[in-house]
Amino acid sequence: MPAKKQAAAKTRPRTKADPKAFAKTRARLDAKRAKRRRKMLWVHYWLLCPKCGGDMFVQKTLDIRFEVCRDCKGIAIDGEEVALLLAHLDPAKALRAILKKSKKPDETEI
Repeated sequence: MPAKKQAAAKTRPRTKADPKAFAKTRARLDAKRAKRRRKMLWVHYWLLCPKCGGDMFVQKTLDIRFEVCRDCKGIAIDGEEVALLLAHLDPAKALRAILKKSKKPDETEI
């Protein structure tokens, strides 16, 4: 019996719910859920190959980051990375290095 009395003492007394506070809290939770859902939808497509839908891994060579598909071995380079490559590196040398590096995944990136 003493355990039941202790459990009853820990419960909060019921108070009349404030509909405005409930609606405000509900709206806040719905907005939080919607934001999380948008983020999860974005994450779902993050690092997926645009050609075959396979998983991609990030590689880096000559300080240029690019993604390589594990399945079709396709290469994706962001526009900003291409601009960096063209502005500061020899394009032919950099692209040859990217092609050579894309053949195998880094051990740290897997």
